[in-house]
Amino acid sequence: MKERSTMHIPPELSSYVRDALQSGRSKDDVHSSLKSANWTETEIVTALSGWMICDGAGAVPRPVRSSAARDALFYALLFVVFGMVAGNTLALLFAQIKVWLPEPDELHSYSGLATLRWSMAALIVFVPVFWAMDRKDRRAAASDSSRKHGTMRRWLSAIAMLVAVITLLGDALYLIYSWLDGQITLRFLVKSVTVALMSLIVLAYFRENRDLPFRFAHLPAAWVLTGLAMIALGLTLWIVGGPAQGQMEQRDRWRISDLRSLTADVAACSQIDRANLPGMLDPLICARNPVQLTGYATAITYQRIAPTDFELCTEVEFPSAIQAYDLRVDANRVCLQRSME
Repeated sequence: MKERSTMHIPPELSSYVRDALQSGRSKDDVHSSLKSANWTETEIVTALSGWMICDGAGAVPRPVRSSAARDALFYALLFVVFGMVAGNTLALLFAQIKVWLPEPDELHSYSGLATLRWSMAALIVFVPVFWAMDRKDRRAAASDSSRKHGTMRRWLSAIAMLVAVITLLGDALYLIYSWLDGQITLRFLVKSVTVALMSLIVLAYFRENRDLPFRFAHLPAAWVLTGLAMIALGLTLWIVGGPAQGQMEQRDRWRISDLRSLTADVAACSQIDRANLPGMLDPLICARNPVQLTGYATAITYQRIAPTDFELCTEVEFPSAIQAYDLRVDANRVCLQRSME
C-alpha cells in the first residue's frame, strides 16, 4: 500500500477512532460524532483514513507520515521573515521621525542616515518573501482550517504575541514615566505611538485569522505591515539616495582615507624642515606607502598655515556625508590641519 503524507493527528483523536471502529460503529457515524465535537474536516478525514477495518482483525492502522516537520519549517521561516520586516520597518520609521521632527538642539547628520541602507536592503529582500509566504499560508488555511490549530503555528504565535504585549506595556510605562518626569516631546510621543502601532500589528497578525479586528471590515495585518514597509522604504530612499548616491559616498570615503594617510605621512616626513615648513609641497613625495593610496590622492593639495602648521585639502562630491570631527568642511572642500610640534 502506498504511504501517504498528511498532518499530525492528536493521539486522543486517533485512539477514539480506533476504539469506535473496533466497537462496530460505521465511519459515517464516527464522522458525524467528531464533526459535532468541532473537529475540522481535514482532521476527521485524516484520522479515519489512518485505520482500516479487517474481518477478524478489527481496526488495523495504516502507514501515515506526518507533515509536522515541514509545517514547523514553514512557520519558523515565516516567523523570522515577519520579524525582519517588522524590525527593519520600525527602524526606517524611526529614521523618518528623526528627520521630520528634529529636536531644537540637535545637529543634522547625514552620516547616521546612510547606515539605514542595511534596513533598506533587508526590506527589499524580505518583503516579497513575506508576501508570498503569507499568501501561501492564507490559501492553505482557507482550504484546510486545521492549519490554524497546528502546534508549531500556535507556539510561535504565542511567543510573538508575548513579545508584542511586553513591548506594548513597556512602551506605555516609559511614555508615562517621561510625561511625569517632564521629558516628553512631540518626537518622543510619535515614536511611542509608532511602537504601539507595530505591537498591535504583531498581535493582529498572530491571531488565528491574521486580520486586524476592525468592527466593519477585516483588514489583513500583512497588508498593513507591507504597506508601512513600502512607505518607509520609499521615503528613506528619497532621503538617503540609491546606488548612485552610495557610489559618491564611497569615492569620498576613499578621498578622506587618502587625506588622513598623507597628513600623517607629511607630519612624519624626513625630507622637509619640520621647524620651518615649506610654502609649497607635493604631499605624495612624503607618502610612505604610495601603493595603498587611490588615484584620488593626486588631487590632495598642501597649504602652509604657520611655520610648524599645515593642512591638506581635497574636493569631495557629497560633503553632507562627511563626518566632521577633526575635519574642516567648506562647501565641497575638506581639509585636515596638523601641527609638527
